[in-house]
This record gives sequence, C-alpha cells and structure tokens, in this order.
Amino acid sequence: MDQQQIEDIFNRTFAGLSLFYRDCELSQNLIDKYQVGQIIQERGFTDATYKGGGLATNLRYLIASAHAKDVAALVPQMEEYGLVMLSSQSFFKVLDILKVENKTQILLLEIPEDTVEFFENNSSNIEEQIIEKAKENFNAKVNSESIPCLLNQEWKDRTALPLGMSDSGEFFI
Repeated sequence: MDQQQIEDIFNRTFAGLSLFYRDCELSQNLIDKYQVGQIIQERGFTDATYKGGGLATNLRYLIASAHAKDVAALVPQMEEYGLVMLSSQSFFKVLDILKVENKTQILLLEIPEDTVEFFENNSSNIEEQIIEKAKENFNAKVNSESIPCLLNQEWKDRTALPLGMSDSGEFFI
C-alpha cells in the first residue's frame, strides 16, 4: 500500500470526525464479548446522539464517526434527542474499553468497508489521540447529570440493542 492510498484511507475515516453517544443497559456477559482491536459490523442503522451527558445506564458506546447524518435536521421531532444516524452495514473498530465502577464505555471508530483489512492490521497515532480524548470525556461525564430527554422511553427503545451483535450475543461478522 502506498502513501497516497494510506492518506486516502485516513481522509475518509478521520476528516470531520465527531463523537456521538449511544447509552444502553446490557448484560455484563454481552459487554465482555467486545475486545480492543476487534472489527464489528452493525447490520441495522445506528442511532446515536450528539448530546453527551452523564450515564443513566451501565454502557456507553462512544462512536467516533465522520459520516453520521443529522436526522434531527430532517425530522423535527427528533431534534430534542440530537439524533444522528449511521448507515446500515457500518463497520467499526473497537479502539478502547474503559470501565469506571459499574459503568463501561466502548469506543468505536466507524471505518469504511473497504478499509477493514487495513484497520485490522494497523493502528495510528490518530487512534491514540481519539482514545485519550474519549477517556477524558468519559471521566468528565460518567457521574454528571443525564440529559433528561435521553431518559425518555422512546429514546431508550431506539438505543436498547447491542451494536455489532444479536441481542443473544452472536457477532454479525
């Protein structure tokens, strides 16, 4: 792979990267299935929010993505939630798993499908920077107040399922 190809991968993955939140309540058995460096694929669309508050659940997926679509701009009733959506069939690399007491954060980097092999075999200082920022973010927010609208049953239902696996714990890839 030449320098130009690597630059292209980095531009498509990291340019415009933002952090998004998806909190849910999962069994420890499911949480323990995730491993740093693992590549997962989510079959369905992934709902998340750009609103980051404290955790009212035991798990936060912190998703680093340059490709999340702001649904709130298109569907006004979703503006309250700060809803963003990632495409179905999205691939993610598990960058980090952080646990503070009974709360866990799984940091996921959305990666283009054609870069899966590259990210399985390589890491970068950009990934390390994202991990550091995610740790600071989690430590700052883990015990702060939750955002009230993200406690609504409608939102909790949208974000209840694990990412990259069935609700019985079978990974999709």
